[in-house]
Amino acid sequence: MLFIWIFLMIIAAIFYYIFSILALILYRIKIRNLLENVDSRRFLLYMNTRDFQNIIAEALRRKGHKVEFTDKCGDEGNGFLLDDTHFVVVWKHAHNWQVEVEEAMKLARCMHVNSIFRGMLITLGDYKRSTRVYCHKNVITCINGEQLLDMCKEVQTGKRTAINALKSAE
Repeated sequence: MLFIWIFLMIIAAIFYYIFSILALILYRIKIRNLLENVDSRRFLLYMNTRDFQNIIAEALRRKGHKVEFTDKCGDEGNGFLLDDTHFVVVWKHAHNWQVEVEEAMKLARCMHVNSIFRGMLITLGDYKRSTRVYCHKNVITCINGEQLLDMCKEVQTGKRTAINALKSAE
């Protein structure tokens, strides 16, 4: 009886592992498809926060960066480590939202505590002038909604293929 119970537990663990990997693969495919279809800030605004953060991570990966989600920085799980040298905090604010300097101060404090000397704030909105000044002084890059949209469009594979075809035709 014990043998049967152990055997069933092993089978259950194997199925759980297989389904977990399958779910991860399907989610990565979903994120890649969403990234390929990004055409406006509104498209990004109306998706859920988890997908939004993963689309940004995928776009950064396609630009050649190493991206690792972390709980060392950022509120509500919105931070990740970029190339082991930058803390990145992602905010999904409305288009007319302007990020306050306090958000940059939180990131700078987090960077200092973890001995990371560069940072990046990403939002769909924009930044107040005081926030940009503070970020510049503390080596924090500010990426607003327009820059984020440009980055997403730049890494879309279908568009890169069309651009490469046009360049080779010249």
